Formats: sequence, C-alpha cells, structure tokens
Amino acid sequence: MKFKFPLQKVLEHRKIKENLAQKDFQEAMMLLNEENDRLAQMEQHKTGAHMQAGAFASQGGTQGPALSQIHEFLKGQEIRIHRQKQKIQEIEKLVEAKREILRQSALEYKIMEKMRENKFEEYKQDRLAQDQKEMDEQSILRFKAVKD
Repeated sequence: MKFKFPLQKVLEHRKIKENLAQKDFQEAMMLLNEENDRLAQMEQHKTGAHMQAGAFASQGGTQGPALSQIHEFLKGQEIRIHRQKQKIQEIEKLVEAKREILRQSALEYKIMEKMRENKFEEYKQDRLAQDQKEMDEQSILRFKAVKD
C-alpha cells in the first residue's frame, strides 16, 4: 500500500500560488531597480550640468545664455528628480505589498507541507506496526506448526 496524501491537490495549488507570488515580487523588484537606475542617471545629469556651469562661469565672457540654459535645465531636472522619487516611493509600497503576499503564500505552503510530512510519519508508523503484527502472526503460526 502506497502513501497517498489526501490534500495533495491543495498542496500543489499552494505551491503554484507561491511560485506566482515569487514571480510577481521579482517583477516588482526589477521595476524598482529600473526606476532607481533612472533616478541615478538623472542625478548624474544634474551633477554634469553643475560641473559644466562651473566651467562656463570660470571662463567668463559671453557665457550668459549658456548659463541660463543650464540653470533652466537644472530647475527642470529638480522637478523630474522629485517626481521620480515619488514614483519610487509608490513602487516601494507595491514591492512591500508583493513581499507580504509572497510571505503569506510561502507560509500557507509550508503549513501544508508540514501536514503532509506529519501524515507520512503516521503512515510509516502504522505501516511498521502492521508489518510487525503480520510477522508476529507468522511466527506464532510457525511455532504452532512445529509443535504439531
């Protein structure tokens, strides 16, 4: 007689649910990383513009229009950076929600897996007891057969 877990379908369903939650979480993390990279690029552009403005200022002369253009770029870049930070905060909330869903799914799967392990241990104990009982009966029958 082979061990058959009565809730095997539920266990498999919960594993699939956990795998899907893991996939969603990884996608959200990838999105967060992309947005953080975008923010880093924006800040690099801002730093480059500051350095360029410093170079123009040290040259002197007729650099006024270039400096005002850089100043306008920096103002716009500050606005973009602020919006990007807000976007990142929203994505971080999404990532935390996905992380919680993943944690809950993993917990549900582990509970079912532990139940399956417990049922398997019970099955093994019952099987051992049944085998021992059969061996005892055979020993008794042999002993009786030898006496007769």
